[in-house]
Amino acid sequence: MKATVDIPDDLYRQVKAKSALHGRPVREVTVELFRQWIAATNEVPEEAAVESGDRPPPWFGALRRYAANARGRHDMDSIRGSIARGRAELRGRR
Repeated sequence: MKATVDIPDDLYRQVKAKSALHGRPVREVTVELFRQWIAATNEVPEEAAVESGDRPPPWFGALRRYAANARGRHDMDSIRGSIARGRAELRGRR
């Protein structure tokens, strides 16, 4: 996948210079850093933690109409099940 990212000029020059010294392309260094960050990020930031209650989390966004089917849980298995139940209900209404 290609992505466009705005990086401050000075920072990019430093990364490009260091990667050249190590004989590696900037793309390779970037992918390595992404992988390291993903591997090291096991905890959910406090502000992203789901609050208890009947409200779905803010990131539910476009899938909000299926949120009532999540039954208070918002892990990926519950979300997938909620979407499946919501789609089944919509098919039943047609």
